[in-house]
Amino acid sequence: MKHLRLTMLTTMALSAFGATEAYAQGASGGTSTVSTEDIVVTAQRREERLIDVPISVSAMGSEALERAGATNVSNIGTYMPNIQINQTVGNTFGPLISIRGLAPSSDTSLGRDQPVGLYVDGVPIAKSTGAAFEIADLERVEVLRGPQGTLYGKNTIGGAVNLVTRKPSGEFGGSIVFGIGEHGLFNERITVDLPTMGGEGSGIGSIKTKFSYAGRQFDGFYKNTGPSRDFGRQRLHSARADVLWELSDRFSARYVYDITNSKGTGSMLAISAMGTLFPVGSSTYNAIIRNLHTTRPKSISADNVHENNFRVSGHAVTLEYNAGAGALGDVTLKSITAWRKMQTRSHSDFDGTPMDLLRFRLDNNYNQFSQEFQVIGDAGRVKYTLGAFYMRDRYNVHNPRWNFQFGGNKYDLSQRGANNHSIAGYGQVTWTPPMAEDRVDIALGLRWTKDTRDVWERFFAYSTFAANPLSANAGVFQRGPGNVPLTASGGPVSGVIPGNGGIGPTDLIPLNNKKSWSQFNPELNVTFKVNPTWNIYGRVATGYKSGGYNDTAANNAAFNKPYDPEKLLSFELGTKGTFFDRRLSINMAVYHSIYKDFQAGVFVPEFVTTNIINAGKAKFTGFELEGQLRPTDTLSINFGYGYLKARYKDFVLPSGQDVTHTYQIPLAPKNNVLLGAEHRLDLGGVQLISSVNYSWRSSQWGTITPDVLSRRKAYGVADARLTLAGIDVGGNAELEFSVWGKNITDEKYWTSGINLTAFTVRQWGDPRSFGADVKLKF
Repeated sequence: MKHLRLTMLTTMALSAFGATEAYAQGASGGTSTVSTEDIVVTAQRREERLIDVPISVSAMGSEALERAGATNVSNIGTYMPNIQINQTVGNTFGPLISIRGLAPSSDTSLGRDQPVGLYVDGVPIAKSTGAAFEIADLERVEVLRGPQGTLYGKNTIGGAVNLVTRKPSGEFGGSIVFGIGEHGLFNERITVDLPTMGGEGSGIGSIKTKFSYAGRQFDGFYKNTGPSRDFGRQRLHSARADVLWELSDRFSARYVYDITNSKGTGSMLAISAMGTLFPVGSSTYNAIIRNLHTTRPKSISADNVHENNFRVSGHAVTLEYNAGAGALGDVTLKSITAWRKMQTRSHSDFDGTPMDLLRFRLDNNYNQFSQEFQVIGDAGRVKYTLGAFYMRDRYNVHNPRWNFQFGGNKYDLSQRGANNHSIAGYGQVTWTPPMAEDRVDIALGLRWTKDTRDVWERFFAYSTFAANPLSANAGVFQRGPGNVPLTASGGPVSGVIPGNGGIGPTDLIPLNNKKSWSQFNPELNVTFKVNPTWNIYGRVATGYKSGGYNDTAANNAAFNKPYDPEKLLSFELGTKGTFFDRRLSINMAVYHSIYKDFQAGVFVPEFVTTNIINAGKAKFTGFELEGQLRPTDTLSINFGYGYLKARYKDFVLPSGQDVTHTYQIPLAPKNNVLLGAEHRLDLGGVQLISSVNYSWRSSQWGTITPDVLSRRKAYGVADARLTLAGIDVGGNAELEFSVWGKNITDEKYWTSGINLTAFTVRQWGDPRSFGADVKLKF
């Protein structure tokens, strides 16, 4: 395996040198790389060139996604400035998406809105949990920065990520990809387009169908020398059926069914520092310190590496009718109806030792229904989008926690659920006034949202309840006079222990809270077209994120107090252009965002939970630059830079303590740099494509409290790929061979960490790995 690594590194280095030589010699020939001016996106609900969209948007087309090996949202965070995607602590199915430093406030709670919206073909994916599903045939990914409420049904305060899949083409064809890699990696992706059924004159219109499948087997990077299984194992299967019915050139209906089923084990959490819970020299302290790892280990010894499974499925129906030209211009009516459900089951070892100290089981059951109607019109100087949106989501969670209670039936139990509703109306009108040679566009938008949260929780703190059921910290449940817990059976509560003839935790009656919030959000955008390939825009937008309840609270008082909605006022000035005969593309934006009642997630180590509290005010100021330089037709250089200064301006805890200048905004690195190069060499009908990408981030806080143990150091990751494409095998079929390396410098970095008082655990990033793919296109 070491010889294989050396050979692949040498090959990639030579290919990169070849790219430099080709640039120096002015080599020509081959296929030109696509300019960002040519990329068409639907970020504003209509097809537009990326350069014409007057907001900060990044996009990756299908070929770039393939070169990056991106088949789900978790893979794109290293290719765009000011976007970061982390794993949920302990599992692999919950990507946490952060844009411009605005990150999710909790890893596990299904009851909290995400600051960044995720969409698949216009369908909102409301929760990060279970969002790591595979899509075998992505056409492009669009990342929109800043609030997007006036054009999207589901409210988004921090930005949106659009995953757009290829529609069925109606022509027979497809692709088959097989890939292998280190640590037992085997990937497969199959996509098949079927010929059109029906057609003109058939009376039923035309029916186009496409099927795709993605599979993944992986044995994990890190071994477990303890009595349980290895970390990060995965067996994933994903399928998708896509049917497009075009009754006429005016009406179409598209139905998509997708399902992803994944079974495996959780991520490795290794102890990186000792805490103060256990006395120095005690047997427990000594046992823990023997499992201390201050740098990335290849293996640890853990006793409870259990399942990390998820299953996600969904149905989506999109109806589209072009009403044609009329008094309101060319009008298109659109309906998007979707049902989705998700089940997860994870059992994570949080102590990273052979002892049964700290572990969680987390079972989620979630479903959502969404309905969106859109009216999209073009009346010449006036373009408009109007929409109405409804969403209902429900969930139930079963969450036992062995929190230093040393196994057995002695555990805390958190159970929670909700039945939430959201309704909204939105619209945006863009007017091109008859002035300045039609080079000015003025867009006005408005959104109204009403969110209702109907939440219940039952929490049973084993040790505290057993000692004193009347204690406020004995759990979250209904209580009668004298603070006595109420039970469904009417059984005794004083001094009983589950499993010893007393009541069980599920006999306690849960608490329930319900509240609604509503908000209007306007937006103004002005664009000036300097020339057909260069524009300047200014944007003032407002945003809103719903309030809610802390459904992982540890006592009644914390659960009964709702947190308020988060409100945003954002200013942005940007420019986009292509220059020097389309050889250089540049997108730049500066922004300043003011948040009121910012929803800050405060970790409570003694209860191993995160509570949301409102900070009075927070400010985010930043800058983004991304572009592409094409010095020759065969060489393209991509670059990006993001700067961010995020800080609290007014933050007083409920206790009265002022933490404005001590608490930090987590997952908000001040600087991030992206560099990439791709070279294409024509070998007489066959192309040799070499690419290298590098991503670097400065240090960042991992938690809100200024804990040096949670501060991530700066790190950079480099990936490389070498592809031989266009090998004709007859019958309009082509073969493509690739070798690739990820984190080729073997950078040691960690992606999350938690100070649990007894010790600090860290989740490490992936080490260096190599692999190869073969693809057949037909």
